Amino acid sequence: MTRPAHSQLVGFLRDLLAIALLWVLVLAFFWRVALAGRVLAGGDIFTYFYPYWAEATRALQAGRLPLWNPYLFMGAPFLANSQAGVFYPLNWPLWLLLPAHQSVHLTVVLHLCLAALNAYLWGRGSLRLGRLGAWTVGVTFALGGYLGAQVEHVNQLQGLAWLPLILALYDKSLHPNRKSQIGKSANHQITNPQTRNPQSAFSILHSPFSIALSIVLALVLLAGHTQTAFISLVGLAAYGLGLALWRGVREREWGPLAQRVVHLVVVTGLGVVLAAVQLLPTWELSRLSIRARGLPFNERVSFSLSPSYLARAFLPGFADPVPPEHIEHVAYVGIAALSLAAFSLPRWRHGTRNTEHGTRNTQHGTRNTQHATRHSVALLLTLGLLLSLGLYNPLYLLLARLVPGFAHFRVPARWLVLTVTGLAALAGWGAEALYHRHRRVTWRTCALLALALVLLGVWAVVGGYGAEGERVARLTVVGWAAAGMSAVGLLLAAVRLPRLATVGLLALLVVELWAAGLALPYSRATASQALTGLRPAIAHLLVAEEEARGPAPRFISMSDITFDPGDLAEIEVIYGPQLSTTALYDLIVAAKHKEVLSPNLPLAFGVPAVDGYDGGVLPLARYVALQRLFLPADQVSMDGRLRENLAAIPDGRWLNLFDVRYVITDKLYDAWLDDVFYDLQWGAELGPGQVAAVAHVPRFEATALGVVSYLRGVVALPNGAPVGVVEVGLGAGITRTFELRAGEHTAEGLYSPQVTHAQAPAGGHFWPGQPEGNDYVARLRWPQPAVPTAVVVRATLPQGALIVRGVSLIDERTGGFQSLVLSDRGRFRLAHSGDVKIYENLDVLGRAFLVHQATVAPNDEAALARMQDPGFDPAAEVVLSEEVGLPNDVEARIEGVESARVVEYAPERVEVEVAARAPAYLVLSDAWYPGWKVTIDGTPVPLYRADLLFRAVAIPAGTHRVLFTFRPASLYIGAGISLVGLVGLVVAAGFALPKARRNAIMGIEHVEHLEEGKR
Repeated sequence: MTRPAHSQLVGFLRDLLAIALLWVLVLAFFWRVALAGRVLAGGDIFTYFYPYWAEATRALQAGRLPLWNPYLFMGAPFLANSQAGVFYPLNWPLWLLLPAHQSVHLTVVLHLCLAALNAYLWGRGSLRLGRLGAWTVGVTFALGGYLGAQVEHVNQLQGLAWLPLILALYDKSLHPNRKSQIGKSANHQITNPQTRNPQSAFSILHSPFSIALSIVLALVLLAGHTQTAFISLVGLAAYGLGLALWRGVREREWGPLAQRVVHLVVVTGLGVVLAAVQLLPTWELSRLSIRARGLPFNERVSFSLSPSYLARAFLPGFADPVPPEHIEHVAYVGIAALSLAAFSLPRWRHGTRNTEHGTRNTQHGTRNTQHATRHSVALLLTLGLLLSLGLYNPLYLLLARLVPGFAHFRVPARWLVLTVTGLAALAGWGAEALYHRHRRVTWRTCALLALALVLLGVWAVVGGYGAEGERVARLTVVGWAAAGMSAVGLLLAAVRLPRLATVGLLALLVVELWAAGLALPYSRATASQALTGLRPAIAHLLVAEEEARGPAPRFISMSDITFDPGDLAEIEVIYGPQLSTTALYDLIVAAKHKEVLSPNLPLAFGVPAVDGYDGGVLPLARYVALQRLFLPADQVSMDGRLRENLAAIPDGRWLNLFDVRYVITDKLYDAWLDDVFYDLQWGAELGPGQVAAVAHVPRFEATALGVVSYLRGVVALPNGAPVGVVEVGLGAGITRTFELRAGEHTAEGLYSPQVTHAQAPAGGHFWPGQPEGNDYVARLRWPQPAVPTAVVVRATLPQGALIVRGVSLIDERTGGFQSLVLSDRGRFRLAHSGDVKIYENLDVLGRAFLVHQATVAPNDEAALARMQDPGFDPAAEVVLSEEVGLPNDVEARIEGVESARVVEYAPERVEVEVAARAPAYLVLSDAWYPGWKVTIDGTPVPLYRADLLFRAVAIPAGTHRVLFTFRPASLYIGAGISLVGLVGLVVAAGFALPKARRNAIMGIEHVEHLEEGKR
């Protein structure tokens, strides 16, 4: 082996050692999820990404491509939702080989390692750094606060991990013959000055680096976080075009800018073509999404970085756990890294002067290139900082109103990734300059740095007392002071011992980042049972799903998570010795989230829900509009999360239409009165003459009925006036009738001196959000113990309303009781009572049903108006989006009761057996979406949109088989485009690789010629 080859091999091995050390640090920082098998049970990784990964794992391991999601939002596209990352290649091995709770955490660790590697490669390639400087870039970027705070946003982390490599490949594609530093020492830099200009537009795809850049851009797009792809592309444009644009404006030389624009458009276009298999279905979904016309303006600027919080964002929070509202504002790189970045700035100015004197000599080509790179990094850093201010930046306000990309995304603080990338580069340059004595350390430099750090700390503390209202912990301030003094002291030590001081600063950087990471959510990793363990409510719904003859019944959850789990003591005994206090807390909160199945956890366990949550292209716009049936327009959430906005259970007709068989609620506002439990979840509000009945009376021998009630709007009602009648059926034709009187059994709920009747015995104050309200309790007794079979309440008051909150059967002999469900919103029974309650809807229409009356609505608003009419009955009438003529009755009419029975239900295939006595409309209460096709007895027929969101088909009389299948054309067209792009890529690579070999040989010969000339 020749000496140059041996030297290059040794250098390459040293690079591998540096990369391996970066990966070891990633494992050390994330040992809880990487090595200890723990999981993150907070934020989006638990309630959003884990459910999607669980469904993708089930589908792929079953040999099925997951096209449709029947578990959330009453049906929605799965693959077309880019955040699921179905076509991201790095997801597939994990989905095929591991359970979801392991794979979703493994991808976090793998992509942090990938981020460290790509940052190192960028440092060695584009930034022309030695191993120490490139290693600094890798540590600062991968283990800094920004990526550490984003580990719960899995697809965002996956996309961001590629950002440094995008910049490196862009530089390399413009200068394909510029030598990389991999395998070389820091001072071994040889550049062919004739290759510093960009390639011509005609030879772009002949470069393997351009092809690689297109592939990486495609990977970022396939990772699924569209905003990350947008930020990366804008950052790449600023990095690659900024200086050429300035040169064009200053010198009127537009050729280089035009070349770079064409280059960027071509490589980006190829990346888009490669990702078309995902992008086209996502584009189709976005047209029907709530974001189709952009977000509301207040959403576009939400989570902007406040100037008062700016300093806090860049300083590590050693003893201050980051609150959820500020998780997007974390951008610290460590005080040591900030010091190194600041130290690199004077070197920048010095380099500028040297470059001005050296441009006449081709030997200064490398320095000239580095000068341009430094300006590009500065532009990247500044752009990210300005755009992250969002609401506080007038330019961003203009962009958010006029520019489509900015109008479709929120959280401007995410632009901080560009700033963090720039800071990582500056820190790498600073470490290199300090280590190799490229600049002399002076007292003035250290004094200015100390002053800057003090001002930054004061800004952070004052900002905490100001607009943000968050005080900085004293321990955190002590940490800043210790880190700042150590950094300044090490810089002073670099006067005599530069290398030792540099190593000391890097050690300080690692310690800082590790200590700051303890305040981030990933340090709270808890036991894996937080994700995998079942809860009683989930088990009950799964059993009901097994027993269902058709599709699994839907549910809606209204429960809060402020209750304590019934097994709290057992959880603390089992896991308390193993977990930290915060990790144990997360485990308990996770148990409560699973108990109420919020917000996307139904997808993880395969239980269909009405609700869901998505911050991207879902939910469908019509799903959001449908919520206006039971919520005021200003309370409708564009992200879903219906559970958080419902103050009361929706009217029974909507639950019936949505095929909601189960309702989950908590017990927070139930009452124990005189040692009797009253279920106050439902109740009935009865005006004069109105009636409510208990739909299901369990067998229970009782001697009395407890009634909790109050009156409203009867201030002038005299004492003793009758307000209602309670009828209790005791079997064998016996009915006991009790009269409720004002002032004796019940009274005005908001009692005041103006009320003319007496105040009845108040049982307590259980009104949600209105503790001054009174609930009155009365016992209605009968002489002999009996088993009631019916309970009916009728209002007889002349005006106002009788509100019956709850009723319970009581056996006064034993103290036993049985709470009942009285409702004026439908017929329900209590099916499960534990930490939460599960009620069964006894009037549910089923997933598929027949109606014979239709109304055609010219638009969605007209459809909503018709459905909001009190006379609208979804069991008898359907609102169609277009005129539909019922088919001619060419078949014999059937005898008996007509029916619609689902005989097969799979995500992309639904088969219904229909028996119709007359032509009818078959309504399937699953979301309508392009790509769904329907056949009747094998013959294709039109599929219509019904009741704003659902599917309908016109059915002839008789017995038929109706088959719904989901085959979206956008997927097949996108797959064809991607396939063509892939073939073109292979062909281009076939031409590019031989050319690259020839260029490499010519480059070596050129170098040898230069060195021969020197000799």
